[in-house]
Amino acid sequence: MAVDLNSDVASGLYDAALATQTTAKSDKTTLSTEDFWTLIAAELKYQDMSNPMDNAAMMEQITQMSSMSTMNSMATAISNFSTVINNLSSVTLTTYSTGLLGREVTVVTKTDKDGKPTETIKGIVTGVDLTGATSVYVDGKKYELANIMAVGDVPGIDKDDTATDGDEKDESGESTDTTDKTDTDN
Repeated sequence: MAVDLNSDVASGLYDAALATQTTAKSDKTTLSTEDFWTLIAAELKYQDMSNPMDNAAMMEQITQMSSMSTMNSMATAISNFSTVINNLSSVTLTTYSTGLLGREVTVVTKTDKDGKPTETIKGIVTGVDLTGATSVYVDGKKYELANIMAVGDVPGIDKDDTATDGDEKDESGESTDTTDKTDTDN
């Protein structure tokens, strides 16, 4: 029995295949969700009726594609979230640094080998440089924002600022006696 390739059926299949080929995407390295569903539909449409597609295999393919689609969505969301966090961080840093304009600050000018401040200066922030690493100008000289160790007039901390024998320091630095003064004469 010979097959007539000039039949209407063969011609229709050829035209359908040609139409699919002309609308195909040039990126052959990835399979989009739309491509996947087109492939599944073609498999179902052209499967051999005497040997149909295995339902378990088809469900496995659908599950894998769904998982990949979800992972791609999550990757996109994480990327977008990262961009938002970076933008928010930049806005916060800009707001903080410009808020220092006209304020008195204490800036570390030298540190020892352990990174502890050895020299500081006090001055008024006269400008802010937002290009690259954020810097401030204190009395006309440029310092990195990370070198600011105090804003405003901060009182020094005594080395011996610990409370002993029931004495505690209140918010003003005054000593207060916190020993138990219950009446024991009864």
